[in-house]
Amino acid sequence: MCLTAGQLFAQGQARPKEVDALLKRAEKVEHEGSAQFVHAETLYETALELAPEDAEVNLRMGLCQLNGPNRHKALPYFEKAASLDPLRPRLQFLLGYALQLSARWDEAIAAFQKHKAQNPYQDPDPLYNTSDDHIQQCRNGKAYMARAAKVRIMHLGEGINSAQADYGAALSADGSELIFTSRRPSADAKVNKVTGDYFEDVYSTRRNGDGWGMAERLPAPVNTPGNDASIGLFDNGRTMLMYRDHQGTGDLFRAERNAGAWNEPVRLSANVNTEHHESSACYSPDRKWLYFVSARPDDNVGGQDIYRAPWDEAANDWGPAENLGPVVNSIHDEEGVFVHPDGKTIYFSSKGHVGMGGYDIYKSTYEGGRWSKPENLGWPINSPDDDLFFMLTADGAHGYFSSFRADGLGEDDLYEVDLQPADAEGTEAAPQNLVQQPAR
Repeated sequence: MCLTAGQLFAQGQARPKEVDALLKRAEKVEHEGSAQFVHAETLYETALELAPEDAEVNLRMGLCQLNGPNRHKALPYFEKAASLDPLRPRLQFLLGYALQLSARWDEAIAAFQKHKAQNPYQDPDPLYNTSDDHIQQCRNGKAYMARAAKVRIMHLGEGINSAQADYGAALSADGSELIFTSRRPSADAKVNKVTGDYFEDVYSTRRNGDGWGMAERLPAPVNTPGNDASIGLFDNGRTMLMYRDHQGTGDLFRAERNAGAWNEPVRLSANVNTEHHESSACYSPDRKWLYFVSARPDDNVGGQDIYRAPWDEAANDWGPAENLGPVVNSIHDEEGVFVHPDGKTIYFSSKGHVGMGGYDIYKSTYEGGRWSKPENLGWPINSPDDDLFFMLTADGAHGYFSSFRADGLGEDDLYEVDLQPADAEGTEAAPQNLVQQPAR
C-alpha cells in the first residue's frame, strides 16, 4: 500500500495560511520518495504544533507514517482525526488498516464496517473497496492469535538490522555465516530515482561467540550499482543464488566462491529466467529441482507464482519449468520459496490463502503426486503485515525470516524463530504492532 494525501483529500478547511503552506510543501516532498521521509515528517510535525486539533493535518501525518519506515506510528494520528471528523471519506478505512496492523482485530473490523456503511458505492480507488477482505483477515488473525504457536521470536539486533529494509536471510549449512540483503546506505550507495529507496546490496556476517558479528557489505563482483539481493546459500556457503536487475527486469543468478572470493555471478538459463520478473529461488536438497518465483504469464494462477524446473543431466541445465498449480499458488502473489531438508516440503509467503494481512508464511508438502493445502505458520511467526523469505536451519530447530514489526529498527528487519524453545509451555506470544513492506 502506498498512499498520498493528494489522492485522498482536497484543501478546504479554514486553517492558518502557514499550515496550508506546510501541507503543500510536505506533499511535494513525499512525491520525491522514501529517502525524503524525515523531511516530510518534520514538516507535518511543525503543522501539528500550529494546528493540533485539525483533522486533516492529523490525517496527513498518519498517511506519512503509514508510508514511512515506522508504520505502526500512524494509528494515533488516525484515531485523533477520527475523533475530530469521523465522517471524513476514507478515514475509517485507514483507521481500520492501522488498527489491523496493531492486531486490534475487533476495533479494526468495526472501523472497516463503518467505512462500508459510509461508502455504499464503489470508490474510484480499488483499495478502498477491499473492506471485506480486511475484515476476513482480522477474523483470521484473531483466531491465529487465540492459538498462538509455542515459539520464540528474536530480533537479530543492530549489528545486522538497520533503519532501512533488511531481508533475504541465507545461512550456511554449518550455521557459521549469514548472508542477507539490505537497502541501507553505504559509501557508494545510490538512490533509485523512481522509488526513492537505496538500491539493494548483499551483506554478510559471521558468528562471534554466542552471537553475530557486525554485517559487512560484500565487494564486487557480488554487488553492483544496481539491485543485488541474496536468495539462497548452498554447498556450505560455496554457492549463492542471487537476484539482480537485468536489462530492465529481475532475473536469477548463481555465484560461486573459490578460495574465499566470489566469482562473477552467472545468469540462470532461459527455462528459469524470462522477460518477466523472477525474484527468488531454492534448490531441492538433491539438486534435482530448482524451485523459483516468476511473474511469467504462461500457466500463471495469478500474480507471481511458484514454479519448479527439473535438472536435465543430458543438457547439463535446467529443463522446462512447471507451475506448482492452484493448490499452492493463489490468485494473489507468492514469494520467497524455500525447500525443507526433507525435499518434499516447501515454505513460502503468499498474499492469498487464509492469512491475517499482507504476506503470510505457509508450508505445503508433496505426497502422492499432489501438494497439500498450504498451512499458515500462525501467530507469532506471521503477523497482520508482510512476513517473508522464511528459511530453516539444517536441523530444523530454527528459522529466519523478515518482518516489519514495532520492535524493529525501521522497515523490514531480520528475525530468528526458535521452533523448539526449552520453556515452550511458558512461551506466550504478546500482541505486537506490525507493519507492511511491499515485496520486491
